[in-house]
Amino acid sequence: MESLDDIDAEDLEAFVVESHEILNQFEQDVLNLERGAFDQRRLNQLYRALHTIKGNCGFLPLPKLEAIAHAGETLLDTIRTTQHPITPATATALLQLTDAIRQTLHTIETTATEGSQDYSALIATLAALCSPDSVTDITIASPVAPTTLAPSAASTSYIATEGFTVLDTSDPFASEVLDSALDSTIRVQVDLLDQMMNLVSELVLARNRVLQLMPVITHPALLSTCQQLNLITNELQDRVTRTRMQPISTLWRSLPRLVRETAIACGKEVALELDGSETELDRSLIAALKDPLTHLVRNCIDHGIEPPDVRVTKGKPAQGTLKLRALQENGKVTLEISDDGAGIDPAQIKRRSQQQGLMSAAQVESLSDRDVLDLLFLPGFSTAPEVTRLSGRGVGMDVVRRNLDSVNGTIEIDSHPGYGTTFRLRIPLTLAIIPALLISSGGERLTIPQASVQELIRIEGHDQIERRIETLLNVPVFRLRGQILPLVNLASVLQLPPSSQDSDLLYMVVISTDGYRFGLIVDQIEDTQDIVVKPLSKQLKSLNMFAGVTVLGDGSAALILDVPGLAQHAGVQRQTQMDSVMSDVEESDRPLILIVLGPQNSRLGICLTHATRLDMISRDRIEQVGGQYVMQYRDRIVSLIDLEVVFSGTARPLSEFADIVAVVVIAFDENHTIGLVVHQILDIVEESLSVTGAANRPGMQCYATVQGQITEILDLNAIVALSDPYYAARALMSGGRR
Repeated sequence: MESLDDIDAEDLEAFVVESHEILNQFEQDVLNLERGAFDQRRLNQLYRALHTIKGNCGFLPLPKLEAIAHAGETLLDTIRTTQHPITPATATALLQLTDAIRQTLHTIETTATEGSQDYSALIATLAALCSPDSVTDITIASPVAPTTLAPSAASTSYIATEGFTVLDTSDPFASEVLDSALDSTIRVQVDLLDQMMNLVSELVLARNRVLQLMPVITHPALLSTCQQLNLITNELQDRVTRTRMQPISTLWRSLPRLVRETAIACGKEVALELDGSETELDRSLIAALKDPLTHLVRNCIDHGIEPPDVRVTKGKPAQGTLKLRALQENGKVTLEISDDGAGIDPAQIKRRSQQQGLMSAAQVESLSDRDVLDLLFLPGFSTAPEVTRLSGRGVGMDVVRRNLDSVNGTIEIDSHPGYGTTFRLRIPLTLAIIPALLISSGGERLTIPQASVQELIRIEGHDQIERRIETLLNVPVFRLRGQILPLVNLASVLQLPPSSQDSDLLYMVVISTDGYRFGLIVDQIEDTQDIVVKPLSKQLKSLNMFAGVTVLGDGSAALILDVPGLAQHAGVQRQTQMDSVMSDVEESDRPLILIVLGPQNSRLGICLTHATRLDMISRDRIEQVGGQYVMQYRDRIVSLIDLEVVFSGTARPLSEFADIVAVVVIAFDENHTIGLVVHQILDIVEESLSVTGAANRPGMQCYATVQGQITEILDLNAIVALSDPYYAARALMSGGRR
């Protein structure tokens, strides 16, 4: 094993970087040729690529790498001569050749030797494929997914807008093109770019301090210089940030190979579609997304897309489709990974979570469909019935979420059983410098990322505040253009001292991000400015309410709020589509709404689609069986659900019931009937249901305006799940017959 210590380090590094670039294009061309017809031009590109690597190996010298490249070059020359198409067997061998070269390059980088790996079997396979009779006959076993190495190309960035093209330097015309490319681009070490970004970040902080001093500057020339410094800093920040941005296509480069080999391993046919490859991200985020994206793609193929025979029986094409789409919106990049497979069955997830001991039956039954899908991110959870090379170990989706959390990203799952699944990732464009809103609360100054701020509201006058801030079940809400916003007092959530400012003035920041929308009450709204994001110390990293810290223009530190984390901590629930409510509305423009009085004198609404009877019964008719209240209704025993218990969590003895009890009998179908115990039946209203906002507590579907008053619409299925799941489910399933 000959050492390469005598070779110039810069020459060796340049060779490794260039070889990785050639291999990236080589791999793409092989996959394209396998899918298409014979293409002489692309085949010539493949030949020249290996010829270039082989020639460079001879100069350095690298005999082992030269032998591998020579075997591939000979095969490609044979294919060019015979004009045979690239078969799956040939493509597999050429892809294994790229793996061998990458592995050798990695060994050269880490040990300064070519390593001790034996590639004689691969070289023999390539030689066998050179036989004219064997080009289309030889088959190769399905390959294992290639080992992921850390190519040195990852340590180098390009300040260029055009992609790298492999050229044969022996061609005079190609040499001119290469010289032109060299004149317009330059390689820069990533470490140098990172240092530049750190210096620009410090410059931004210094600029912010200068801007704080500008109001007291009276010297015209100094004031002009400060303004010019601000402009130059903004321009420099933009240019340096752009040098760190890379198109997401660099992340997608390995996907065709990954999809091909995962599909082969699973015995499936998969077509890959890519959209938005020009979308740009900070290079640090590109690196952070690599592992999550790899796992999600494998997940879609392994768990989502069905085998060809199964798809055909379902009326689908035998070949499944995997789509990746990237776009910029609201200061973030959205990345969607979708498949047209079987989708995710919530019932299966519930069963598996119980089988694996992750949740109890009662916990599972109280979950909404969205919460059920979130179970996929639990550590150790897997829907695979057995462990395979690709799945079943329960390691993956939790790592996906953890990696995204580390870069302030989020993930959502949208699945329709029988039609497919979409994973939606949202990540910031960059983590270095972001625009933010500076606010204060309880004597502390904090910042909110501007991308999460929808609008700012100021309410003057005590009477106006009292009139516009309403209370529902001890939760303050604000009516904003017909929509109901739950309110969060920042000082209360962070346990800061109450505000000492004038009670006739209220400041509110309307927040909308990651499915959350609420009003954040603060003491003061100060300013907007670009801030430099610094990581939290180890002591604060466990607080999900904060995303980082920054230094303000006056030199003081300010915490950066993590809006989704703050919403979760404050108990604000995600907005959801009120599908069942809207389906009731579609049945009639003026549906019947039963208005009842619930716990704490709350005003509740029930769509009367399933209500069969409103009853005022004597307390003596209610019996207690096994801890469950029941009553006799016609020829059945009907389970009673006390809304007081559902929402307070505290059971009340039968002696505390009124002498006459109001019961709403609900029939889900011919076998499933329950009774809701309410405090009082107020009215039956026939009017258009105007949904005004998402509910902020379990058991409710939404807020709606009924008779001009805010009313919570009950989610009957959720109410049943929140009550005693064991007894209620047994009684409902049996019909309760005596």
